[in-house]
Amino acid sequence: MQKHKLYLLISLVAVLGLVAAALAVVGRNAPQAATNAPAAFSDPDMQVPAAGPAANPNWHASPVQGSPASLGWPNTKVNPDNSGLPHNEPFAVVDPHNAQHLVVGANTWNTSGQFEVYAYTSFDGGKTFAASQPYVNRNASRLNAADATVAFGADGTVYFGFVAFNPAAGAVAVSRSVDGGLTWTSQSWATSFTTSADKPAIAVNGNSVYVYYQGFGLQSTVSANGGASWSAPATLDANGRNAAPVVARDGSLNVFYVTNTSLNLARLSVGSTVSYRITTVSNVVALQPRPAQYRASIYPAAGVDSKGQLYVAWADGRNVGYGNDIFFSRSKDGGLSWTAAQVVNNDASSADQLMPALTVGADNAVTVAWLDNRNDAANVNYDVFMARSADGASFAGNTRVTNIASNPYNDQTLQGTLIGDYFTIAAGNGVVYPMWTDTRNNHEDIFMAPVPTGPQQ
Repeated sequence: MQKHKLYLLISLVAVLGLVAAALAVVGRNAPQAATNAPAAFSDPDMQVPAAGPAANPNWHASPVQGSPASLGWPNTKVNPDNSGLPHNEPFAVVDPHNAQHLVVGANTWNTSGQFEVYAYTSFDGGKTFAASQPYVNRNASRLNAADATVAFGADGTVYFGFVAFNPAAGAVAVSRSVDGGLTWTSQSWATSFTTSADKPAIAVNGNSVYVYYQGFGLQSTVSANGGASWSAPATLDANGRNAAPVVARDGSLNVFYVTNTSLNLARLSVGSTVSYRITTVSNVVALQPRPAQYRASIYPAAGVDSKGQLYVAWADGRNVGYGNDIFFSRSKDGGLSWTAAQVVNNDASSADQLMPALTVGADNAVTVAWLDNRNDAANVNYDVFMARSADGASFAGNTRVTNIASNPYNDQTLQGTLIGDYFTIAAGNGVVYPMWTDTRNNHEDIFMAPVPTGPQQ
């Protein structure tokens, strides 16, 4: 989570002000080769405090407003603990060989004010979860860890990436599980603490494990031996950040990411080991200012279907006066051309929609879920909504996922400064699993909803 470098509230407000002021809108359309030459990259979210914030003893819960909704599915808690400490920023994957097997990574805080990553594993379609800690080989008392990213290998191995830091620059670690995420047998360092690293994203392509992260821009490293050792870092884009990699059935590796002005795709073709083709998907416009003070940014959410069609969603502030919206685009030609950006949320209000997540099911249907403020006139309390597309082109309405809204200020430790930079969604067999940061228990928990979608092929 770029959020794991958590600010004091004053610093957070300053950063949000800078983000809101950035309104440049420029696109880059011509394909270009990626470069390995390091370049200076300044990201204010890379500043890291020595420890997480202490809980405020004078804090009082802000009650959730709005009536509960009656839905056709439950809302259930993923993290099995009852600590009352904040959990946020889930990342979920479903085992491609067992649709009942889910592995979720997320951030959590502890009583000393440090933050940590946990894995939550289910073998019964999300009815129950077991917790484990993938950070098994700590380095130089670097207690803080965040930004969970998870992927399955073809042999069922689970790879769990995260960034560790405190008090200096971060490094990316990758842990490995051979029992489906219940225990972690090994951990390696994909990057060094001598250079700054943040917000990793992991992908497994054949026998290779790829990690993308923010360092000197958007960088990558690859392991050909299951994470035992890693290549020297390569820079894909000196201005890139927030990677979302997806692997197509033909073996092509597609890495979506953003700059200050554009959403791009870096595509590593089948058989290629050195060259990415970079194309522009869309321009992006910085998010509009919001009443709530939790951090939010533009993180792409992507997927690919069995035909190789690519899909991507993102939050964008271009519709001034109508709040931040969720946009969507697809490509039928491997990312060379893209459909015009369309808005997925169907409200006509000035409510904010943020933090999209996207998944493609076995039936090739595309589901996008997101944080949505439409049910709160003050634009503070949020629900999760979702929309589905059977053809990857048009969406059939919006569906509320959460049966009660969350108040982002309902956490004694974080108090509205951070709910995570993104939510997640994964597809099972005839069901999708949106997951989000939820505050109905007067602190941040990871919640999920198993939303039925019908039989899958």
